[in-house]
Amino acid sequence: MYAADRKLFFSKDGVIDHKQFVTDLAALRAQLQAAGSICNLFQNRYQFALGIVAGLLNNQTIILPPSLAPEAIRSSIADAPAPVILSDNAEHDALAARLSFEAAQSEPAKNWDYATSLQANPTEIHVYSSGSTRQPKCNVKTWKMLRGGAAITDQILQELEVQPSEVGLLGTTPHGHMYGLEATIFATLGFGHATYRDTIFYPADLEAAIEAARACGISKLVLITSPAHLRFLEAAILAAPEIICVLSATAPFPQALAQKLAARDNLKVMEIYGSTETGSMALRQTAFEEAWSLSAGFELQKTPATCLAAAPHLPVPIALEDEIEQHPDGRFTLLGRAGDMVSVRGKRSRLAALNATLSEVAEISDGVFLHDKRSESDALAIAVVPLQGSSLSETEIRSLVRRHLLLHLDAAFVPKKLLFLPEIPRSATGKITRAITIDLLKKAGLHS
Repeated sequence: MYAADRKLFFSKDGVIDHKQFVTDLAALRAQLQAAGSICNLFQNRYQFALGIVAGLLNNQTIILPPSLAPEAIRSSIADAPAPVILSDNAEHDALAARLSFEAAQSEPAKNWDYATSLQANPTEIHVYSSGSTRQPKCNVKTWKMLRGGAAITDQILQELEVQPSEVGLLGTTPHGHMYGLEATIFATLGFGHATYRDTIFYPADLEAAIEAARACGISKLVLITSPAHLRFLEAAILAAPEIICVLSATAPFPQALAQKLAARDNLKVMEIYGSTETGSMALRQTAFEEAWSLSAGFELQKTPATCLAAAPHLPVPIALEDEIEQHPDGRFTLLGRAGDMVSVRGKRSRLAALNATLSEVAEISDGVFLHDKRSESDALAIAVVPLQGSSLSETEIRSLVRRHLLLHLDAAFVPKKLLFLPEIPRSATGKITRAITIDLLKKAGLHS
């Protein structure tokens, strides 16, 4: 396993090495002995990782709710035996017994290899889908499955040809959801890559993380992020030579943005494809290629009805929700999500393609096509957020959006209904739930 002084987590307060991790792990395990199950809501990645390993070693089911909304937490632990919530938020006391862990003064633990003992551990980790197409769905994971998905992150870092001691991971995506869980938490627990402990959201947070890394002797950084965050972190990334790689997932990565980032010297820009069901399974350099390359031991199995993804770390093959085209060289191209087809007056397009075109409009900071599927001809509307500080009126922005769309799309897919919003209510992973879509469709007068 890792040396006692291997850097696992870092922040402005310094480095947490493997020796400190196993010492704190022993203390947390002791405090959790009475729990039947664990709902891990820690927002600090170090505390969260301790909670994951402690629960697995104690054989206590770990629950990661789809959001921090009280009803989402309550629903996810409703059938769990004797749940204990790991959280620093006293408001969670109303939901179940709560434990706020502080590193205890204790004798240093032995440099124990916890990872080897967990490889065959069957203890369940309940990870929820985003609910972008339906209600959030519970997906049962294990240590082996999540470490297997994190192998893609490890592969990307190895291809950067940097020393493990000089590189760190910065995550903007929630670590309680599949992508952030694999690419930060399990990249650290399973492969020993150092991860920044604290939350990164605004450009100032990113700058603080870079400064903390520098103080901890970490000179090269990989940003684990999503298109939703890249919208307002772009300038900070371009200005930070310490960031040598950007990984994006959870939503289609606009190629124009990928190309702009990749044009900076010494910056590799990668996109990961996967799902809550499969975990991370393929990657590409979006600025230069459209096809995806499988990784982490994945293989695709075509059936008459669907396409199955199989990998050594998955117990069974999993049906993909996306339609794909396989290439002779083993790569594949995404054709769109099943059910993503938009049909208007006999003409067809993909919702993902429409949103990609909308994302290219310079005078909006965010935008989305709202789709109401109907028996004959589907209905469409658009919701946009004007660029902050824009001098254009809503009428001018409306005209600009329409001109851009008509230049690139058939007129059938350019709706007259356009909503102006101060922000589009996205989940922490940047997705829009079906419930939000329906609410916006109602505001546009397209859904009863």
